[in-house]
Amino acid sequence: MASLAVGSLAAYGADAAAGAVLFAPAGAQPLAWREGLAPKRVAIVGDVQRTGMLEMLLLGRHQNDAERVAVLRAIAEEGPEMLLMLGDQVVTGDGRAWEYFDSIMTPVRRAGIPVHGMLGNHDYEGEKTPACIENFSQRFPHQRDRVHGLTRLGPVALLTVDSNFPSLSDRQVQEQVRRYAQTLAELDAAPDVRCVIVASHHPPYTNSSLHSGTDLKQVEEMFAAPFLRARKTRLYLSGHVHSYERFVAEGSGKTFVVSGGGGGPRRTVDITEHRPYRNDAYREGTLRPFHFMVMTVHDDRLAFEVRMLVQRGAWRFRTGDIFDVRFT
Repeated sequence: MASLAVGSLAAYGADAAAGAVLFAPAGAQPLAWREGLAPKRVAIVGDVQRTGMLEMLLLGRHQNDAERVAVLRAIAEEGPEMLLMLGDQVVTGDGRAWEYFDSIMTPVRRAGIPVHGMLGNHDYEGEKTPACIENFSQRFPHQRDRVHGLTRLGPVALLTVDSNFPSLSDRQVQEQVRRYAQTLAELDAAPDVRCVIVASHHPPYTNSSLHSGTDLKQVEEMFAAPFLRARKTRLYLSGHVHSYERFVAEGSGKTFVVSGGGGGPRRTVDITEHRPYRNDAYREGTLRPFHFMVMTVHDDRLAFEVRMLVQRGAWRFRTGDIFDVRFT
């Protein structure tokens, strides 16, 4: 499969050997966006947050600074027309963690790539919710009034939802579920929409051992079930699990992808005959590489290539998975 090598990481703020940040920009560094985008190539990455100190000390998890920067540098070199980030940009929602995010996003910012983000559970941690959302909004200013919701990308509709239920009130959860169902119905009726992508930070399905404050069954009931019932929905994206998984729903053929390989501490995936979900379409290994995805929009389908980091030091990526999502 195809491979690519990325250049010097030190020029973009990290020591490739030690993974140490060499600079932190003064003040929040907003990312680019352009209204009316109809991108033909979109990069997708999830969970670029650092590893927490307690995770390293108590659980022995790795920091992965150099790998994180390698992924973001490779995205910049790929030159997509848009980058979608699936949440957990930072380990906690405080200002210092966001300054680190500003530094590692330098290659993407310099390339002028429009970036659309989502809130993950770590983005809500460490500060009161309004402060966390303010820190997020300073980096994604076009999302200040509405973090999650509908974004039209030409014939493709991207519908993001907030799956961080412990950080939401019961009223917010109920209102979001109502709007979600209404929007899916409106998109099904819209003649200029060919395909609907739904994205939540938490996955409805995973074969990893990851447990969190969000009940993944809630994600399945509130978001995945309506997704499966809707007519134009074809792809469900999520992060949170620091691995790569792909599932194909029986009957409908709709695709569910878990892509959390941006630099967070990796998690293993169950590939035994006892795994919870047997409709997994990708079964290569239990500890999967750091990665990002590239989506290409065609007239009748979305084509995906998953770029996986396979050589540390030389920072080489190869295409580890290829799949298509066909329109209705």
